[in-house]
Amino acid sequence: MKSTGQPSKYWNFGWVLIMIVIVSIVQIPLSFMSRGTLGQRGLWAGGYLLGFVVAIGVGGWIFSRVHPGHWQRLTRQDWQLMVKGYLFMIIAEMALNVVNISFFNETSTKNNALIAEIMGHSTLTLVMLSLTAVLASPILEELTFRGILVGGCFPDKTFWLPVITSGVVFSLVHQSDNLISWLIYAIMGGTFAYIYRKTDKLQTTIILHGFNNLIAVGAMIATLH
Repeated sequence: MKSTGQPSKYWNFGWVLIMIVIVSIVQIPLSFMSRGTLGQRGLWAGGYLLGFVVAIGVGGWIFSRVHPGHWQRLTRQDWQLMVKGYLFMIIAEMALNVVNISFFNETSTKNNALIAEIMGHSTLTLVMLSLTAVLASPILEELTFRGILVGGCFPDKTFWLPVITSGVVFSLVHQSDNLISWLIYAIMGGTFAYIYRKTDKLQTTIILHGFNNLIAVGAMIATLH
């Protein structure tokens, strides 16, 4: 039975690739929200939100197929692990940011700089990107890089390989122009994967990812002029 079940795990990598394409496509309307008439910008904003709804629906459907299970409530241990994971990410990011400034003279990752630039295009892009970064992107990305990739592509008893793979793939889709920035996202994705593997509850990483983005978005908005 093990030999017949294993190929399906490999086929699930195809679902991951499909979801990565979808994650990229849903961001396209952002490029058009700061141009055209008010009505046109409103239509692009509506399409942007609808795209996330559809993408999350597709991701949820795939996740239910590759990793069927029942919803479990979070325990005190889950919350404690989430807090520890967040503190680890913050400490690692602070240390790597010091290195990034020292060697590459960059105070922010290329991905964050791009997001801040898009936010500055118009009030509409600021609102739309802030909302999706905190409420929608964490769900979509956790379905893709943790739920489908970690939960659907690796045997349940395998731990570190899916954790490392998830961190690497997660970092590859975030634009980085040097090794330090790449490591920041790799550690972040690996930490999310570690927590997901420990708890087998996707809501743990969705909540943690959303909180992390909330703090990051708040910091970006505070620096906008």
